[in-house]
Amino acid sequence: MSNEIELPRNWVCDGRELKPKTGSVISSTWIFDGKEIKPKTGASISNTWLWDGKELKPKSGASLTNTWVVDGQKIKPKSGANLSNTFMMGRESILVVAGQLVLRLW
Repeated sequence: MSNEIELPRNWVCDGRELKPKTGSVISSTWIFDGKEIKPKTGASISNTWLWDGKELKPKSGASLTNTWVVDGQKIKPKSGANLSNTFMMGRESILVVAGQLVLRLW
């Protein structure tokens, strides 16, 4: 499988905050409190994601197609998973995984 999630060199993540390495501002910083992933400023129900240790899903409007499920070291859509939309998480935190898959930050 070639779909591997990696934190780009121009981003930093300590597990609680994800932001660009240079030029980061509060509006480009995402935070994770152990349950919710949301922007550091301007968080709302529509741009907040929930993590329960197994599934990553939007706080509002979750469905089978926009819910991601962790299976070992892989993460895939709850419905319609195939080789092209299944990703290896490696050692990346769920915040980095969310940054790439659902927030499309890079």
